[in-house]
Amino acid sequence: MASASTESSLLSKLETSDSTPIYSLFADYLRPFSDLQNDNTKPNPKSKPKAKPNQNLIRPLAKKFLAFLNNSITILPKRLSNLQSKDDHQTLVDELYDTYRLCLNCLELISSQLACKPYTIQLQRVRFVCCLVASGKGEDAVKEGLRVLETLRMMDFEGKCGDSEFGKVFVEAVAAIVQCAAVGRSKDCEVYRRVLGLFQEAKCWFMVLDANAYTKLHRVLVSYLGKCTQHLVEEIMCFNRDLVREFCEATLTEYAKSSMKDQFYKFCRRLCFTLFSLQESKPSPIIEIILCVLDSIACQCKVELDNAGIELVELVSYCANKCRTAGTIFCSTIAGHLNHIGGHFPQVITPVDLILRLYATGLYLTNYEVKFRGGDLTSTRAAKDEFVLCCLPDDGDQLHNLASLLNALGSYFSFCCAKNFVSSSVECEDSISQLHLQPDSESSITSMQKNREAYMLSYLNALKFLCLPLAEQVNLEKKELVSDIEAAYIGPQLCSIQDAFYQFFDVFFSQR
Repeated sequence: MASASTESSLLSKLETSDSTPIYSLFADYLRPFSDLQNDNTKPNPKSKPKAKPNQNLIRPLAKKFLAFLNNSITILPKRLSNLQSKDDHQTLVDELYDTYRLCLNCLELISSQLACKPYTIQLQRVRFVCCLVASGKGEDAVKEGLRVLETLRMMDFEGKCGDSEFGKVFVEAVAAIVQCAAVGRSKDCEVYRRVLGLFQEAKCWFMVLDANAYTKLHRVLVSYLGKCTQHLVEEIMCFNRDLVREFCEATLTEYAKSSMKDQFYKFCRRLCFTLFSLQESKPSPIIEIILCVLDSIACQCKVELDNAGIELVELVSYCANKCRTAGTIFCSTIAGHLNHIGGHFPQVITPVDLILRLYATGLYLTNYEVKFRGGDLTSTRAAKDEFVLCCLPDDGDQLHNLASLLNALGSYFSFCCAKNFVSSSVECEDSISQLHLQPDSESSITSMQKNREAYMLSYLNALKFLCLPLAEQVNLEKKELVSDIEAAYIGPQLCSIQDAFYQFFDVFFSQR
């Protein structure tokens, strides 16, 4: 009777008391477990196997204390949750956590006598970890979470590989650790390397989860990975650039596969916004992550043909406009990458590939304009004339191919350039002009018409982006254009510029 009375008093104090001590009272009552405490050390795979604990000692302890321990760990999570917002109860909270840990340790010591799965106690420990996370005790939560994972890895029982409940416990422990990293915002590279490693390990267990558990836990993990990624990008100069890129790639890949894929584009846009705001930082790591983001959304565009293409074009438009004030290295590098992306799209994704190449051309023009204005080029009259009429050096055939690019876009969207100004010397023989844009069935015609309508505004914005640097330079040097340049010098380049303006006007007025 004394034992029942003591248990009732302790549980009542655990549930309602706002004063201490509590831990010392529990420790005194559970003192009989001290004979088994040596078995509660941290698992070490390199140590020699321990002798199995004496079942003659464990059995009576289980019989006497099991109900009490179960009741205690049932009460504690709710009690701790109620005390989280009360700063004046911190000493009490600390004692409750110590008590919680003590009860779990005692329960684990008698687990061999329980009719449950081998990992049931670790499930209880994961709940303990979640309480620690909720209370802001991140370091303690990570230590406990890693202990749980180490114990789970060492377990060996029949059917482990296909046990969905085991997989769920493992993934929940990983999620708690990743959450701590997301909230903690550490600048230690090892924290995020560990997160990547644990996530890769957890992916193996996602395969055995049921659909509901998979969706819920994957969404949680992706959310925390996203917060970690955002922090890494914000503090990109504090981290190893390979780590940041690897983390971004992993996060974006999982975003695209998760139930949060509707947020994928917004997340990409948020990362790019952060990257372009880091004006004082070195450009190379920033550009590397921007390219990583563009590659990720381009890959998604190849898988989902509906809205992904428009989202890619919108993100490219945002990045291209930001590049204008970010510097020449941004313009030239991202222009080259857009050409690379556009060149690897299948024809079914037209006109996305063409619009990307239009932005690439606009970036090359902007890049040269910035150099010209900044004095990177010679400012002699001859140099100015060469800039205006040759319209930029032929970096890859940017301006040479502009006529073909405009021709392909005009054909796709059924707009014609002003024919009176098209030079007969411009041969549309490159890869762009050879696109077969004619549909071969009624369904293809319907699909193309829908695409035309969906991408018309994107097409207009890309033309505007292209024409702005051209218009600025034409206005800047209009006297030379009118009076000093020989007509023979006005060749295909000037015709391409005129074609771009006329096509922009056509599309603009068609939208009014």
